[in-house]
Amino acid sequence: MNSSRVEEVAALRVQKKLDRQAEEEANQAKIEAESKAHEANMARIAKKMAGIAAAQSNELESAVEQPAEPAAVKPKAAAKKAAAKTKSRGRPKGSKNRK
Repeated sequence: MNSSRVEEVAALRVQKKLDRQAEEEANQAKIEAESKAHEANMARIAKKMAGIAAAQSNELESAVEQPAEPAAVKPKAAAKKAAAKTKSRGRPKGSKNRK
């Protein structure tokens, strides 16, 4: 091999090593950014869960403090009207549906 070829190979090796280092640094930065984003999401979720738990405990406390109201009684007339509204099916009696 001539000396210029040896120098080219050495330069390529050095350049390849620098490229690998830069790629490794970029990957490390990407991993750190994803980790920070994940931690921020987990903190946001924990805050929401704490709010939900506090709201549920407040609802339980207010339910214990206030007695339940008696259920409203439906009048019988409303029940009869609901039963009277049935949908007819098929053709009416006496109709032959002729054209």
